[in-house]
Amino acid sequence: MTDEKFVSPEPPPTPYEAELLVCLIEECAEVQQRATKALRFGVNEVQPGQALSNSERMSEELGDLLCVVTRLKEVGLVRQQVVDAAYGRKNVKLNRYLQHRPDGEPA
Repeated sequence: MTDEKFVSPEPPPTPYEAELLVCLIEECAEVQQRATKALRFGVNEVQPGQALSNSERMSEELGDLLCVVTRLKEVGLVRQQVVDAAYGRKNVKLNRYLQHRPDGEPA
């Protein structure tokens, strides 16, 4: 066994890039939480002390996430061509594997 540690030949993210990556992680978690609340309590439920429904709050969190993604694109950590290609592949998979149609009926 060797005592050598792996060190990437690539430079680490800049402080700005690292901060954006932390923001990305946080926003993904917030979207996840809102989606979970919508599943548990309903999309139109308004939590006590809140003015917006779970759907509206999830929409806001998605806006926050998209803002961070835009910043990641601006610094070159995310490439639009790759995002577009992945989007297309995912859309095909969803059409193939989703068990229900938008009207709620089985596919």
